[in-house]
Amino acid sequence: MRFYKVVGQTSLKKQLIDGVNAGRIPHAQLFLGKPGSGTLPMALAYAQYVSCLKRQENDSCGECSSCRKYETYTHPDLHFSFPYPTKVKDDLASDYMKEWRAALAINPYMNFEGWMQHMDAENKQGNIPIRELRSIIRGLSLKPFESEFKVLVLWLPEYMGQEGNVLLKIIEEPPQNTLFLLVGEKSDRILNTIISRTQPVRVPPIKTDDISSYLMREFEVDEVNGSRFALMSQGDLNLAKSLTQETENPYFQQWRNWMSICYTRKMGDAVKWADEMSGIGRETLKSFFLYGLEILRGIMVFGFRKQAGSWSAQEQDFIQKFSSLDIPISQLEKIILGIEDAISNIERNANAKMVLTDLSFVVARNLKK
Repeated sequence: MRFYKVVGQTSLKKQLIDGVNAGRIPHAQLFLGKPGSGTLPMALAYAQYVSCLKRQENDSCGECSSCRKYETYTHPDLHFSFPYPTKVKDDLASDYMKEWRAALAINPYMNFEGWMQHMDAENKQGNIPIRELRSIIRGLSLKPFESEFKVLVLWLPEYMGQEGNVLLKIIEEPPQNTLFLLVGEKSDRILNTIISRTQPVRVPPIKTDDISSYLMREFEVDEVNGSRFALMSQGDLNLAKSLTQETENPYFQQWRNWMSICYTRKMGDAVKWADEMSGIGRETLKSFFLYGLEILRGIMVFGFRKQAGSWSAQEQDFIQKFSSLDIPISQLEKIILGIEDAISNIERNANAKMVLTDLSFVVARNLKK
């Protein structure tokens, strides 16, 4: 992975490159960002740049022996660890390296749910068990084979649990020329003892213009749809790419139906809706609510400038009709806060049906003058 392949994040790329060129290479770093923001591609590009034998001013060369092996994730000094569903007794992440490399080749921006689907995990839970962490310690005790640095990319350290404390000593006192690149999404689920021993690298959501340009270039969408999908994605490249596969937003009909249920106060139907939606998966639910938040903000803006912005015809019609209800801004803000709380609770693995049912009552109460 070279820096030029990482979508957007121009200032962060420069920061990382300048640090390497100035000889500032912290031995333990924690790349933190929301799903789809590019935390893993950024860490991989950084690792390749550090190890490149013909390092250029703004990127790795892509041609030296180190880069060629990094491009296929087969460099002997590049180590990976990640959550995986236990399929056989005492298995390790290295037992799933073929699947891991294939998944990275398809989509280095993948999220946890995408990785579990790729692994055909079904109902099995993925985690990073204690035996994997001990294997990391053994593997990193060896000297580098080819490069100056031996690099561990540990994806989603929040799945280590309390067992992650066994890594504290090796992170504090690493073998010479060993780099720890941890790549996480939820800092509140990562051990504080781990966070305190790493240098944070904040990866912000990808800018709307960068996602729009990417979609127009890679998926040949027109400028209007590129801007629309980028806006709805909220900096999540995975969501933006999925939106290009739909003529209309895949969440629109479901959103309109839910708003109708809440507005007419058919709370029996709201309970049924919550039951159905609770089974679609955490990440899909989050994407649905992020889309809804954009619709609500579009409604709030429409009241001032009398135009809906970059929306489809159906969405524009919905926003216009919804705006005519004259729901007070203060009540729309309460709905937005309720949805944001629901997203937070879903991220913390709360009971989705209960969260959605409670939220429906909050929305129903505030969908009136």
